[in-house]
Amino acid sequence: MKQKLIVLITLLACSQWAWCQNAVDQIRERYKSYKEYIDTHKGTNMNDGGEWAEYYHLEARQMLPGSGGHIEDVYMYWEEKGEGDEDLIYPPHVLTFATKKYNFAARQYYEEFLFDSEGKLQFVYGYDPMWAPDESVEDEQYEFRFYLNKGKLIKAVIKKRADDNQPYKEVFSGTALKGAFSKKFAEYGASAEALKLLFNNIEKEAYNY
Repeated sequence: MKQKLIVLITLLACSQWAWCQNAVDQIRERYKSYKEYIDTHKGTNMNDGGEWAEYYHLEARQMLPGSGGHIEDVYMYWEEKGEGDEDLIYPPHVLTFATKKYNFAARQYYEEFLFDSEGKLQFVYGYDPMWAPDESVEDEQYEFRFYLNKGKLIKAVIKKRADDNQPYKEVFSGTALKGAFSKKFAEYGASAEALKLLFNNIEKEAYNY
């Protein structure tokens, strides 16, 4: 009986791992398709839907005390709900991909957010040029990748390197985020919600048909 239980637990664990890996692979494919869309839709001809992308672009410029000029550059892309419904002349939009680039002094930060068709966060990429999980270690460059299903974390991959001349080394892979890693995940989640709110407010003015 004990041996059968061990086998059953092992099979369940393998099944769960396979499901998570398949979900991660699907997210990566969806992310790849959005990156390809952005790279191939940079034309300026508004009558050419094959090259002219639809998005909201915002740039905020500020002079911050202690760090000087600060620029936030945000792009937001969407999909249409009810696409194919001939009765919908102006179908509602849902935010599906957003990028955010900003600086503090000379430090350049970059973030990407992928949302599913219901608007729930599906993937986060974050680059932090100078970060450490606690004060006992030196600041380093970090890359964060968080994969989610229906808004719940299914995999996190975190890498770091000392500088641009060094390769990244993986320091975490899994779901059991703790301490500073958990806090970082929560911060990115809050940024995603702020972008959704910003997108919805822009929609009320720019797509009020």
